[in-house]
Amino acid sequence: MTAPNPSPLKRRNFLGLGAASAAALPMGALAAPAATSSAKLLTVLHITDIHLRPEYDAPARCGKILRAIRQRHRDIGLVINTGDSIYAADYKNITRERVEEQWKLWDEVVMPELKGLPMLHTVGNHDTWWAGPEGDPMRGVPYVCKRLGIAEPYTRTSQGGWEILTLENSSGSLGKGQQDWLFQQLDALPAKAPLLVAGHLPLFSLAGDYDGGNMSGAKAVIDKLAAREAPVVALSGHIHLRSSEELWNIRFHCNGSLSGYWWEPGDRKDCGYKRTPMGYAILKLWPDGRSECSYLPVEKLAFR
Repeated sequence: MTAPNPSPLKRRNFLGLGAASAAALPMGALAAPAATSSAKLLTVLHITDIHLRPEYDAPARCGKILRAIRQRHRDIGLVINTGDSIYAADYKNITRERVEEQWKLWDEVVMPELKGLPMLHTVGNHDTWWAGPEGDPMRGVPYVCKRLGIAEPYTRTSQGGWEILTLENSSGSLGKGQQDWLFQQLDALPAKAPLLVAGHLPLFSLAGDYDGGNMSGAKAVIDKLAAREAPVVALSGHIHLRSSEELWNIRFHCNGSLSGYWWEPGDRKDCGYKRTPMGYAILKLWPDGRSECSYLPVEKLAFR
């Protein structure tokens, strides 16, 4: 999702986290059956569009939020960050120093607060710096991977009885090479293994239909996922709006932004974006393929 152009930077008074109207939040999840044993439950913290920046007291506020999340949800077994980790590196006027400043905050604020938790990352469209010359080591996706500590921009792993694929769709689509890789991975997966697919842009979402930003060329991917016997969960961010849809065996969860309106006051006092307050999601995964996804606004946290 396009962040406000940071140059020139406009400083406004910080309005605080505030209190959102309950009616403003599309709460609830695509519910799993009532009999849900937690014996082998995997609890996933989904954070997206953190857009960390030095302005608007964002570092202190972000650290406070992450600490409160960990205090509230002590059973987190995996963190999935679906990109736009820093505010913006992609504009033409962004300098090398500005990029380094933002990633330094990531190292100093986010990573210490999430220390000890397994993490998966995807690249966001605002994470990549393109103003540098061709061949510059800071230019493009590889540098983002380096800063996030991931070897490759798209990966396959497994946890809690689920297969997990991360995608690199920050450019708006999958290249042929990545789509070929994805289809090969899907063909190789056990037919009855539940699958989680995570990427920055949604494969499909009403949020993206409303505000723009679903991945281009996703139909072929969705058709491939729909051909699987087992349940699929597709996790994304990018839109800063929250919506959940179910189609065939696929549950699509596009979750709202931890930064709301890029940490700025925005169009609501709670710093949300178009009636979605700043927040995070808790995804519950059972090894038999059942799942629940709940989006939680940050102002509901108990801050200490």
